[in-house]
Amino acid sequence: MDHFCPWVGGVVSETSFKFFIQFVSYTTVFCTFALIVCAIFTAELRRETGEVNPHWAVGIGLSCLFGVFTFGMTLSSVQLAMYNLTTIENLNRRSAVWTLAIRVPGHMLSKLNPNSRWAPTFRTITYPLPLRPPNAEDIAEHQQYQPAREQHVFAVLQTLPGENPFDLGTSFKNLQQVLGYSLFDWLLPLKHSPCADHSSLESAFALGPVVKRLKAEAGLEHPMAEDSEPRDRASKRKRRRSKHKQHS
Repeated sequence: MDHFCPWVGGVVSETSFKFFIQFVSYTTVFCTFALIVCAIFTAELRRETGEVNPHWAVGIGLSCLFGVFTFGMTLSSVQLAMYNLTTIENLNRRSAVWTLAIRVPGHMLSKLNPNSRWAPTFRTITYPLPLRPPNAEDIAEHQQYQPAREQHVFAVLQTLPGENPFDLGTSFKNLQQVLGYSLFDWLLPLKHSPCADHSSLESAFALGPVVKRLKAEAGLEHPMAEDSEPRDRASKRKRRRSKHKQHS
């Protein structure tokens, strides 16, 4: 949830934040248009007759009032989208610490064994939690009929104060998560935001470089995995140059 807006009559959330930005943006444009039209007509009427139409004067006042209000809402909403934060999260974004549960890869579960030489630097939690019988008399029956469930181990990691795990690295990428990936998505209220798509098995929302760094520091991801491809290309170039020198 971002906030409750009485002007749209409901909650502005991940499924409607894009439409809210478009609503206040187009309302600002409409108020600007109405202000210009009323101002021109009022100026012409005053020049010709020396009188002022009270209805047009009220239109000028309302256009200014709602134009300034919606323009401010547009700026604040776009700023939040650029940070990939909600209004509530923005209140303490400079000091907030996020606690994340990141699934430990299957090939690393053996390292979590107490007899292993590898010492993890993080706490872990296993889901689903083991079921507990209601009383001691039902322990035998509980163990007999307890269904076998696959358990997953998660590493509990924390960000530094002020870090946002959902910041994708650039303001443009963050805006794309809210407004969409094409110009038509930005202008037309037809599709939901990409951030409303929770089909990913890794996280309900897209994760940014902060999470990659935390995983690398905890040993859950190789820190040089991203740079392996450029280094391979550089090594191939060096080999080609050395072969060329040998032939020459």
